[in-house]
Amino acid sequence: MPLPLAPSLTVVVPVYNERANLPRVTGELLSVLRTACRDFDILLVYDGSTDGAFVGGAPAELPGARELRVIAHGQNRGLTAALRTGFFGADRELVTWVPADGQIPAGELAKILDAWRGEDLVLSTYRHRPDGAVRAAMSLGLRALLRVGAGLRDRLEGPYLFRRALLDDLGLVARTSAGSIGFEIAAKLRRDGRAIATTEIECAPRLSGRSKVANARNIAATLGEIWRIGQSVRARPRTPRR
Repeated sequence: MPLPLAPSLTVVVPVYNERANLPRVTGELLSVLRTACRDFDILLVYDGSTDGAFVGGAPAELPGARELRVIAHGQNRGLTAALRTGFFGADRELVTWVPADGQIPAGELAKILDAWRGEDLVLSTYRHRPDGAVRAAMSLGLRALLRVGAGLRDRLEGPYLFRRALLDDLGLVARTSAGSIGFEIAAKLRRDGRAIATTEIECAPRLSGRSKVANARNIAATLGEIWRIGQSVRARPRTPRR
């Protein structure tokens, strides 16, 4: 478990039709973060949810907590768009994220915090992910595309943690496909010679419902995003360390 004086942190939780899972996810996050961090908030980004999880400008069926903030999209824009909104809306020293489906238990987020030793970025990989052979093959193909298209050799599978102050200098182009913003952050920080660490976490099955990102539309969008990210990485000069 991280020390109680861990740096200030914003945890972004993108939410799209996860009303059944959100109370448990946020409750467990609050319990862990109140022990782990001296200062934190949880930023819920409602991405056009239609399940009644966001009512009258406030989250429905959630425990009252001063650490919760909310931003809402008027319509569904996708995971990367929700993460962009949350990342740029964060105001703490460090930023990370977890999905609202319960696949990353709060204790696994604590492992990521515990792995931070002052690096600019901490990546996470899964010890085991119960996705089956098809999803595993897709992941291998994606890593190969990222190496060729964006020059990213690091494995990035789960949530990541980074310094908020670095975000504004990266010129992010990722906007559509699920997960692409994380690949871009990692590729550009690696390009800039920033300190990057990796830790291993567990991935659990969804608490309920079905994945909203493992589909042909998102796969096609990911291919386009990798090309755009690669172009951006190669076009931009290396950002000097400050």
